[in-house]
Amino acid sequence: MLTGWYPVFSYARTLEQIELAFELHQFDHGEFCPDDAVGMTRLNSTHLEFVDRTFKIKGMAATAMSAAGSIFMIAVLVQVAITSLGMEDDVISSLIGIAVLSVPALGFPFYFWHFHLRKDLFQYTHYPVRFNRVTRKVYFFRHNGPGGVVVMPWGSPHAFFHIGRGGQDPNLRDLRCHLLDRHRQVQQTFTIGHFWNHDDDIREQWALICRYMKDGPEHCFDDPLDRVITLSPKGTLRNCWMLVCLMMGTTFFPLRYTLMLPIYGALTLSRWLTLKTCRAPVFPPELEAECAIAPDDPYALPEPRFMAEFASDPAIYARALQRHRERMLWR
Repeated sequence: MLTGWYPVFSYARTLEQIELAFELHQFDHGEFCPDDAVGMTRLNSTHLEFVDRTFKIKGMAATAMSAAGSIFMIAVLVQVAITSLGMEDDVISSLIGIAVLSVPALGFPFYFWHFHLRKDLFQYTHYPVRFNRVTRKVYFFRHNGPGGVVVMPWGSPHAFFHIGRGGQDPNLRDLRCHLLDRHRQVQQTFTIGHFWNHDDDIREQWALICRYMKDGPEHCFDDPLDRVITLSPKGTLRNCWMLVCLMMGTTFFPLRYTLMLPIYGALTLSRWLTLKTCRAPVFPPELEAECAIAPDDPYALPEPRFMAEFASDPAIYARALQRHRERMLWR
């Protein structure tokens, strides 16, 4: 889901009817089983943290194809220029031919850069969203500079959470928050966690957030085996490979080392290289002080060194498999 990049989020507007219809109330999360939907990176007695939706698509197919297309067009231009200028006849005609070829050869890379690549390369590895149950605040990360974190009180009428839909594929869903002014006009929009293809995926994630903020870390899961962080935001090759496996779904998973290996490998390399160009998000010191946790916090969940590290535990794996089968019943 590339919504927010294209089409861009629209601001200075009233809420749409479909947004109002799928509002998520901060004090009424229903009876859904809490689940982080593989988007949580931290949980402790002070705060709960998620990646934003763009983390899932970082360096994936759109980036790989745009970058490959740009490199190919520039390589063709360079090759033609070298070949033409190396010929001793009619240098003027060669220069004219190179100039004509330069229009599409440089135009397409410029288009790819403006349309997509500049939003993915040389940015941040992810844009975390942090829910602090002690200060009762939500922190939306934008950048590392001054004013780079938007802070909103939990329960504020100016924070409108709802189930968002994809601009390209309306079947995709995400957890979205509009920040409103006093006239209920949308001023900023943020996403929390990954996108999925069913409302209930988002409602389960919302149930986890609400129960964490209301009842604390000791009561925010129904099953003790769910108290596991699966996602690692570190930009290692292993993490990139596993995220690609998640994105490609269960259909192609058995073929990942055979028929589909070139595609899996290309996407993994593209994601890894993209993350290498990006900076890590850093919250300001004063906000980190607000979110500090005790060294012996009994509810601080271990953060995995790599994605799905703790699934090596048979009980945790069996519980994850059970939850997957339950979700398949929705569809």
